[in-house]
Amino acid sequence: MNLSIIKRIGIAVAIVSVLFSLVLIIAMLLSESRGPGTMDIDKGQKVGGIFTRSQNQVYASVPSNGDYLIKEADANSFRLLDDNFRNRQFGVDKKHAYCGNLIVKDFNPSTAKAIGNDYFSDGQQTCYCASMSVRNQRLSTISELNQQMLYGFGIGEKPQTYIYPFSILEASAAPYRAVQNTDVVTNGTLSYYRGKILPQANPERLRQIRELYNDGDIRESISYLADGQHVYYKNTRLPLKDHSDLYAIVIDAQNQENYLIDPKEGMVYVNDIAFEKQHGPYHVLSLNGGHVYHALFLSKDGIFYFDVVKNKVLSIDDNPFNSGKFTEIAPLVFSDGQQILYTQTKEIWGGRRNPGLKSRTTNICRLGEPNTGKWTKIGMVDHNFGSVWKNGANYYYFDQLGDTQLIGQTIYRITDQATVDALLSQEIRTEDIRNLVRTDHMAKVKSTELVHVTTSYSGRYAWLMWGVVFLIIGVQLCLWLLKKLGFNPKLFFVYKT
Repeated sequence: MNLSIIKRIGIAVAIVSVLFSLVLIIAMLLSESRGPGTMDIDKGQKVGGIFTRSQNQVYASVPSNGDYLIKEADANSFRLLDDNFRNRQFGVDKKHAYCGNLIVKDFNPSTAKAIGNDYFSDGQQTCYCASMSVRNQRLSTISELNQQMLYGFGIGEKPQTYIYPFSILEASAAPYRAVQNTDVVTNGTLSYYRGKILPQANPERLRQIRELYNDGDIRESISYLADGQHVYYKNTRLPLKDHSDLYAIVIDAQNQENYLIDPKEGMVYVNDIAFEKQHGPYHVLSLNGGHVYHALFLSKDGIFYFDVVKNKVLSIDDNPFNSGKFTEIAPLVFSDGQQILYTQTKEIWGGRRNPGLKSRTTNICRLGEPNTGKWTKIGMVDHNFGSVWKNGANYYYFDQLGDTQLIGQTIYRITDQATVDALLSQEIRTEDIRNLVRTDHMAKVKSTELVHVTTSYSGRYAWLMWGVVFLIIGVQLCLWLLKKLGFNPKLFFVYKT
């Protein structure tokens, strides 16, 4: 094969690659702009729940991915099965029953009824159809990309990127009934939580474990259940025996993870992961979350926390709270009568070449301001934005708004009496507090960092870096193959026209 042919092949491959990239981009843009009958849906008639009738067709709304045409639906007979909020995703017509936009096979629509907790029965078959959509884990990235491209050019269906979770329960002679407020149904023998089996559960004694909030409110957990004998995190049975002292906690503004406390054993569970027993007993630092990125648990052996990236419980050996009896005098501000410890957060973001969130850190700091003894609370800032405190001749603002409201520090020193009066007025707004910080009426305090807890995140362009690596490997393999076929790879780089 002469060099001119090789060159033409190389140019052809490059052109095809560029054209494919352009086609892919255009298809994605068309896919985003199309939407299945969006204009028609806006003018359509609301059937009820997530369903709309338009031009003798029925559409289902699937949150996070828009509307889907239900091709099989009979528009004239289509109806919402039940108008309860948790049944809004289940429809029927004269032929079929539908969970969202998908047919429930072999389900009799004429005898269908809702039995509660997102479960439905036709008298013979019982199914779970969740009222909230989730990412469709069965759809691979490559399949979604291919389907999205075909859909963009109008030659394929919209990919089912999001879906209402669905499952069929085991057939039973005894009817299934809902166990109220638990997301569970049972036939007296088998119990299901959100469509999945709840192993060895006693449905007659099943209850939600109480859940504590930072404002003192007590609710019922939707994630932790118990039946007098067993304890469950969703569908997973935990290795502990049920007792009345168990309780779950909610860290304010930190709602990604669930925590269960076993005070008898001094144990903590994050989701279904147990902390190591030998380091117990554990005590949560605070239920307040305005200035933390991690829920911190204290023990004699250090500070323990859950790393969401590594999906494991990690620890810091140092625990400055072991040095005295600390009391949380304000959210995330602690005093032992001699010193003030408090938490502080920090985020690191990448630059133009390597953008994205890189890390989140929760620091434990010691206040370095002159301390003349007793701290006196002057008053609350309206709407529980924070509080004003006095120590000696100095006034301080202890913040409760947090980073989400762009208040970067936990403690500020107030520089003048007018600012004290402004903070204690009933007309203060969040923007006013931000402005007081910007104009140095509230100054950063001196402090010493004692402990830092960091979670690192891979950049959003990590896949691009791996792509470059694989591209280089691919080029090397191609050059090796050419060499094996008798071609000299060096000619590709020295050939000149």
